[in-house]
Amino acid sequence: DMGAALKRAEEELKFVEKHNIDLVFYTDSKYPKRLKNCNDSPVLLYSKGNADLNSQHIISIVGTRNATEYGKHLCRQLLEELQPYNVLIVSGLALGIDVAAHKECVKLNVPTLGVLGHGLDRMYPAQNRPTAEKMLENGGLLSEYPSGTIPDRENFPQRNRIVAGIADATIVVEASIKGGALITAEIANSYNRDVFAFPGRIGDEYAEGCNFLIRNNKAALL
Repeated sequence: DMGAALKRAEEELKFVEKHNIDLVFYTDSKYPKRLKNCNDSPVLLYSKGNADLNSQHIISIVGTRNATEYGKHLCRQLLEELQPYNVLIVSGLALGIDVAAHKECVKLNVPTLGVLGHGLDRMYPAQNRPTAEKMLENGGLLSEYPSGTIPDRENFPQRNRIVAGIADATIVVEASIKGGALITAEIANSYNRDVFAFPGRIGDEYAEGCNFLIRNNKAALL
C-alpha cells in the first residue's frame, strides 16, 4: 500500500542522511555510465565513501572464497602492476580473493570499491568490517539494496552483475567450476566486456574455473 511505501521511503531517507550515504539515481551524472549500458542495471544505487564510479579505468577482480597463497600472491602482483594506472578496483568484499584484492588496494593506496549483496547497515561476513572501514577513505561501498536487506543467497549472483557491468574488464584470479566468480565472468561476457583469467595448475580445484574460461574462449589468458 502507498502509505506504507512512503513511510518506508522516509525511514530510508533518514538512514541515508544519518550515515552519509549517497543516493545515485539512474539519471544522475554520478551514476556509473558503464553500468548504464547494461539492460538490467539498477535504477538506484546506495554509495558510501568517495569512489569515482566513472573512474577512467575500472577493473573488477573476482575469485573463490577459498583463496590459496598462490591466488593471494597473484592479487598482489597484479595490483602492484596496476597501481600507476589511475585505476579503480571493484570486487564483492567476500572472503577469499575478493577481500585479498581489497586489502592489497588499501595497502597500495589504490582506490577500491566493494559491491555488497545486502544493505549498507550491516557487514557480511562480519570479519571484513575493518577492511570495509579502511576502504571508505579511498574508494567505498556500493549496493542496490536499501538498509535492512539481509544477505540472502540470491542477492549475491544478482550483485555480480554490478561487479561485471561497472568495469571495463573482469579478472578471474582463482575459481572453481561452480561459484560466483564464474557467474560474474559469464555476465561480463554477456555485456561484451573483456574477461581475463590466470591459468592454474592442472588438477587444482581452484584452477578449474579459470582453465575452463580460457579453454572455451570466455576469458583471455593473463
